[in-house]
Amino acid sequence: MPSPNRAAMPPLTRRATLTGLVAAVASLPLRLHAAEKLGQLTISGMPSTPSVVLAYVATHGVLDTLVTSPRLEIYRTPDQMRSEVLAGSSKLFGIPTYSAASMYNRGVPLRLVNILTWGELYLLARDQPIHGIADLAGRHILVPSHNDAPDLIFRLILRRAGLTPGKDLHLQYVGTPTEAVQLFLTGRADCALLPEPAASAAELRGEQYAIPVRRAIDLTEAYAALTGRAPRIAQAGLGVSEDFLEAHPDIVAAIHAGCVAGAAWTRDNPADAAALGARYLGLPIPILAHSLPRFRLDVRSAVQARGDIENYFTDLMELSPDIIGGRLPDSRFYWGPGWSAPGAASAACSPACRGRPGPQSAWRWCLSCGRSGITPMARCSCPLPARLSRHCGRSRLRASLPPQ
Repeated sequence: MPSPNRAAMPPLTRRATLTGLVAAVASLPLRLHAAEKLGQLTISGMPSTPSVVLAYVATHGVLDTLVTSPRLEIYRTPDQMRSEVLAGSSKLFGIPTYSAASMYNRGVPLRLVNILTWGELYLLARDQPIHGIADLAGRHILVPSHNDAPDLIFRLILRRAGLTPGKDLHLQYVGTPTEAVQLFLTGRADCALLPEPAASAAELRGEQYAIPVRRAIDLTEAYAALTGRAPRIAQAGLGVSEDFLEAHPDIVAAIHAGCVAGAAWTRDNPADAAALGARYLGLPIPILAHSLPRFRLDVRSAVQARGDIENYFTDLMELSPDIIGGRLPDSRFYWGPGWSAPGAASAACSPACRGRPGPQSAWRWCLSCGRSGITPMARCSCPLPARLSRHCGRSRLRASLPPQ
């Protein structure tokens, strides 16, 4: 018998039940439907021309739906970058590939996202008859950043050409490319090994002060001639900390896509790209405009570039296996399209899916070459090991599949 003090409860109809469920779902936090925007994100860029691409990512709306305030900061030296990565204060950073591998193999939790530049090193000479590596015998050469990428690549080329530093030629190490340019222009050495944009700065300042300066050797071409491979050195790219990647895989994917778009924009809009790069790198616009065609811009995911990266690392280990920590990095080091946080699929897919092949597998893409639209039963035809990923049509989560 109902209590006299309580109003009679209306009958529970199907319409009332559905209305209540809709209201309950609508009241859930929005994070169930869309990721919450990150407030601020700093990308640490290299003090060289490839950072123009990262400047595009920070300024052209690439991250508008994911990050409220993206920004780019240029570090001064590789040592500064490494210390910030080790301290955990830098989450996304431009980095020489060998340095990323060395830290990874020593237990630093990071991944290589992509390659931005495939060779930006040049040997500049004054009025000496230098046209090839053999002509460097007996020369005095300025080299910035001892034991960093420019020095390692140069010593590798000298080794392959049969020249020994200290015996056949003299290498004078200086702190930065800027210091090398200053000493070179004042006649303190026969040659200077310079990356972009320092090489362009030396050329233009030489013209300004009537100092004979010319690009005597393209180090990437010299490396190709000695290895028998194409003129491509997987020299530097974008790195990411493991914790940031696992927390924000969508942001990392968007940044890589932005790098690809930024490379195309840079090629199509060199004047605007030079102005943007000058703003961040603190250099005159003419120097950046002169530099842009000379740093082999071609953005590839780390997975896609893995073969070239491993060729480069294998060559570097001729100098010393310890350069990259004694071994080639394993597959976990290489980021590629379709990456997902470990366990994401099994935790959030519907019970009918659980990350397994089935009718929910709408389409796949190859983590080696990035090709998408592969039918569920097909293999990718790319020459690299075909490791496919699946897009789960029910949960819209990405799940990695075992090698095909």
